[in-house]
Amino acid sequence: MRTDNLEELIAKFKQKDRRALARLISLIENDPELAGKVFKHFNKPNDAYIIGITGPPGVGKSTLINQLAQKLAEEGKRIGIISIDPSSPFSGGAFLGDRIRMSGLQQDKIFMRSMASRGAVGGLSRATFDICLLYEAFGMDIVIVETVGAGQSEVEVLHLADTILVINVPGLGDSIQCQKAGIIEIGDILVVNKKDLGGEEIAVQLDLILDDAVMYIGQTGWRPPVVQTNSISGEGIDELIEEIWNHKEHIELAGILEQKRQKRLKDKLIALIQFKILNYVMQHIYPTIEKTKLNNIYENKYNVYDVAQSIYNDFFSQLKGRES
Repeated sequence: MRTDNLEELIAKFKQKDRRALARLISLIENDPELAGKVFKHFNKPNDAYIIGITGPPGVGKSTLINQLAQKLAEEGKRIGIISIDPSSPFSGGAFLGDRIRMSGLQQDKIFMRSMASRGAVGGLSRATFDICLLYEAFGMDIVIVETVGAGQSEVEVLHLADTILVINVPGLGDSIQCQKAGIIEIGDILVVNKKDLGGEEIAVQLDLILDDAVMYIGQTGWRPPVVQTNSISGEGIDELIEEIWNHKEHIELAGILEQKRQKRLKDKLIALIQFKILNYVMQHIYPTIEKTKLNNIYENKYNVYDVAQSIYNDFFSQLKGRES
């Protein structure tokens, strides 16, 4: 029987109950404020290795993850998968089609969850970090995060993942198109999927781009390898896993992995503060904006900046008054 009793759910969660994990994910996804109450029950965090997978729609991200997760599970790894699907700007709903694409995954060592982006930009959901923490607490060795797949602006995964795979396929455009795609620049490993459709040509183009990216490579000392795969047949998956471990070893030895994880926590801290401030503004400031100030904006739209500064000044004057 399903329960929303937090104490009971967490007790079952600590016993590795997968249904309790699923229910806690749902609760946190629907009410992010609940995350703080959940994680008060844990005090020995496990560090899972987070792999981010991004790329345009139709490049075979979900099918590639299917192959990748199965191979890693065969190596004895426990894997948690988070797959983000776009939400409708009208209904707020999401299709969550990745549940269908990954339905054949081995279940005992792999847990897969689709989530709607719920209006969040950058390719992730606002609850993605929290679900990663849940997976870690559950004992997962690896967390795979698949972004929405909306194209060139999907760079939020850069702040979350330890290793980022950027997936390309033949036929999406020439080398100019590759260079202007901002997601190329965040890739630790560049994957050319569907290699049977002519992957060699785009692999050469990507290598040429990397040859020009001396400044980018110099920041970490890592030159992203280009790996060709076929996610249907599984060809190239072993090489891809080898490159993931090579990158992991590189950033561990260089001290970059620890820096990434510290920055990830700092970014989450700032995001939580921003969320709380925004909630306060919408609940306490937005409803109290005087009609005269709104009319000032309606009459002259250029006044919006001065009015915003005025409301800001009034708010902080009230805060200072309370402190004194």
